[in-house]
Amino acid sequence: MTESSSAPFSVASLFAEREAHRRQEQEAAEQVARRKNEEMAQFRQRLENFQLTDEILQAGQLRIRRAFERGEEELMFTSFPSDFCTDSGRAIINAGAPPIVEPTDEEKEKLKDADPEWLATLPQGARVVYDYWKQHLKPAGFGFSARILNFPGGKPGDVGMFFTWPKNQLDL
Repeated sequence: MTESSSAPFSVASLFAEREAHRRQEQEAAEQVARRKNEEMAQFRQRLENFQLTDEILQAGQLRIRRAFERGEEELMFTSFPSDFCTDSGRAIINAGAPPIVEPTDEEKEKLKDADPEWLATLPQGARVVYDYWKQHLKPAGFGFSARILNFPGGKPGDVGMFFTWPKNQLDL
């Protein structure tokens, strides 16, 4: 049997090799996690600073037309982690819940045209889209909604934001 010029074969050398391999895997995983965190921070910043342009509006209208032609009743125009919301998406989850105390008729009238409470919890760029919808698309018959798309580990995951429209003209 010939001996190689490397360290002698022993249990100690096997442990050392295994530990070195685990350290390399750990370093690679940490690098991937850092890169993912950097990308999410950049995405969050882009969402905070988002501004509508004519090009974006035209592309959005084209996407709505295509979805409409396919017989769909909504278009998800963006999604992002619920951690981007100031309350991690809880206001969106509770948006359809009935109030604890029934509002008076006056309060109901005030609330009818009020912005949804969850809007204040979203990144600023989402507000830009909501304002555009409220001014231009709502009068044209489109709806706007947000919902939690998944619950990984039982916690709110991604938020989806949607433009909606009725299934047929009778529902206008």
